[in-house]
Amino acid sequence: MDAPRLDVAPMTPNRRQSPRPLHAVFRVDAGKRVGSGHFMRCMVLWRELLARGHTVGLLTQHLPAHLAPLVEDSGIAVHLIGSDSEAIAQLAALHQKRPVDWLVVDHYGLDASWESAARRWASRILVIDDLADRPHDCDLLLDQNVPNSLQQRYNDLVPRGCVQAIGWSYLLARAGFYAREVPARSGTLVFLGGGDHSVALSGLLSQLVHRHEWHPLEVLVSLDYGATADWQALLAGRGGLHSNLPDPAPLYRKTAMAIVRCGFVSYELALLGIPAVHVHAGGVHAEVAMTLERLGLGVAMPQGDLSDPELVTGALQRAAELAPTPMNLQLTSGAGRVADLLEHRHEHR
Repeated sequence: MDAPRLDVAPMTPNRRQSPRPLHAVFRVDAGKRVGSGHFMRCMVLWRELLARGHTVGLLTQHLPAHLAPLVEDSGIAVHLIGSDSEAIAQLAALHQKRPVDWLVVDHYGLDASWESAARRWASRILVIDDLADRPHDCDLLLDQNVPNSLQQRYNDLVPRGCVQAIGWSYLLARAGFYAREVPARSGTLVFLGGGDHSVALSGLLSQLVHRHEWHPLEVLVSLDYGATADWQALLAGRGGLHSNLPDPAPLYRKTAMAIVRCGFVSYELALLGIPAVHVHAGGVHAEVAMTLERLGLGVAMPQGDLSDPELVTGALQRAAELAPTPMNLQLTSGAGRVADLLEHRHEHR
């Protein structure tokens, strides 16, 4: 088998000024059921657009309290909607006030049927996806994952003229993950993702608190998790518990390794050169975790193995032996590249 190929674009300046300010509207949700990952990656893109002088609107069914400060005073117009049909009506109202140049859709519950209905009220549509499990009606398809077999499906899922921007050259990571300083590192980051993974986290921490070689344990949770008082007591003198950090890069950067649920955090750690155990539940996350392992950036571990102390120990020991090169030495802001595509309608492939 050939070694996996990194999709790395040349390092070129990516901040340009569009001759005419664009009006972009994002359709994305966040909450206990869907987590906040979609919101966070969209936020990186809309901040890039705002920095270039464009205007941005947000259509969302719910804006959790811990995310509200990230959009307050940013110039983003937030529109709460109650249903998918209401989102179309709100988009129409926005378009009548000012034409919508780009509708950005980042939502696993939406597909070509909704996008086709929305197309009347948007000049172009960008879909952010990584599942490749449903058809889309879009002009630009963004999949930030490392190359994997699922991405071949897009040829049959998007219109013939759709531009496919695929690979982590387009990674919508926050600016702090592209900073190249490498501070002294120690301990282990533990993050099992957004939503409520309290049961799995409790079981994992009960194993890790007895392994002093991996301390301090820096545990990240969201507000969706259950009561945290027991974890705080368990970690006393062994690490710390962190919740909904507005910028997690400084926390990640000071850790020597990590055990995380495979997802966007896996790429953030790879940018910083921090080896990690990537816990996956199959599907696209299994593909990503195994690719990162083949690239020497981490260790893939099935979710079911979390309950086995020997398997967890073995995975962490293998991760600790890795010395990955920080990918931010090769990659620059993916948000800049995506914004370039939106501004200039570049064909990528």
